[in-house]
Amino acid sequence: MLTEHQLTYFKTFGFVTLRRLFSVDEIKTFNEEFQLKLEATLRFTGHQDEEAKYCSWSNLTAETPVLSKLPHDPRILSIAEQILGEDCNLVSCNAGSYVNDTRWHPDCRNFHHQSIKFPIYLQDLDENNGALRLIPGSHKQPFHEAVTKFDPPGYDNDALRKGDSIRDVPTHACKVEVGDVLVFDAHIWHASWGGKIDRRMLSPIYIKNPKTPEAEDAIRENVKGAHAVRENLAKNTYGERQPEYPLEWLANAEKDPVRQRWIDWLHKWEYIEVFQDA
Repeated sequence: MLTEHQLTYFKTFGFVTLRRLFSVDEIKTFNEEFQLKLEATLRFTGHQDEEAKYCSWSNLTAETPVLSKLPHDPRILSIAEQILGEDCNLVSCNAGSYVNDTRWHPDCRNFHHQSIKFPIYLQDLDENNGALRLIPGSHKQPFHEAVTKFDPPGYDNDALRKGDSIRDVPTHACKVEVGDVLVFDAHIWHASWGGKIDRRMLSPIYIKNPKTPEAEDAIRENVKGAHAVRENLAKNTYGERQPEYPLEWLANAEKDPVRQRWIDWLHKWEYIEVFQDA
């Protein structure tokens, strides 16, 4: 779990870096499973390196037996429960092969919705080759909204996609070495600059169990937004929808009670129905 200092840091700035949470040998295994899935994805899409695109897939598969257990790892799960409550739920555990720069954005704009992400990069990264850049404190209002109104504003302004714009914003570049893990609030503004082809990231994401009508509405809104993101990814990467929650994971043959609680919760809020049946 986070120390009191780390937890205060997270609440104040919206993120915290956990150094050497995983060993070099563990990261080696993560990379091996990542590579198998990446190769399968590239064969499916027919992409070549010179025309590489961002690729993403679920790690909750039989082909990635180690990564499929990552959401249960106590080094991750205990922190999610510490921040979001012991009844928090996994919403996804994907891998991503990133290409080039990433524009400024938060993962969530609704402050009735609470979630955190655990980016685990499989390479050393710094401010010059694609390390995640965060605007500290932008996970809180009114600063979050002030960043939204910053010129150039909004998600769709082309200027936000340019490297100069990314570098001009005062930020913290999260330098990481193999084995480090980031934790950040979904409301924080973030981007990256200088990364090239195949910047590898794993990303377990957990959501706070809603306790108010407003939080429940925010969950429903999140389902719709996540659905749109996956639809767009399918068009750009696969040409067809890939399962977010593979059948073998949903079957829960090991009868794991925590996984079953997550599955029941995902059914309740229709994450599974939206992702699987669309």
